[in-house]
Amino acid sequence: MTPANSRVATRRLVERLWVILVIAYGAGRAIVVWKALGQYGVNPWIYLALDVTSSWPYAVATARLVTSVIDREFSRAKSWGVLAAITFLIPDLYILAVARDVPTEVYVIIIAIISLLALLAILSLIIKIRNRRRARSE
Repeated sequence: MTPANSRVATRRLVERLWVILVIAYGAGRAIVVWKALGQYGVNPWIYLALDVTSSWPYAVATARLVTSVIDREFSRAKSWGVLAAITFLIPDLYILAVARDVPTEVYVIIIAIISLLALLAILSLIIKIRNRRRARSE
């Protein structure tokens, strides 16, 4: 196997593992949403369906965003970044759209969690890109 083929195979494996982890995380989030927001009209099954179906394209988009930046393909990175942002927000926008009679504090907490998770996702991408660039230059 050539180094290029090896790199492609490694990227595919890492991408698949990342997809599995993101989907599993989404399922865990659905349990939390069910317990915390079910009483406010948020259907945990719809949330789970949205989260799991958006998790796959989110995971693929973030993985390919990282590899596009590493490969300095910035136009591709921009497209993957937009897809990652949209699919990241879909389940949480559902909560904001359907929740009824939610105390203001709950909205503040939801928005804070969305903001924190977005920040962590961005930091994670930056760290992955830096680590891959370092490993590539060695």
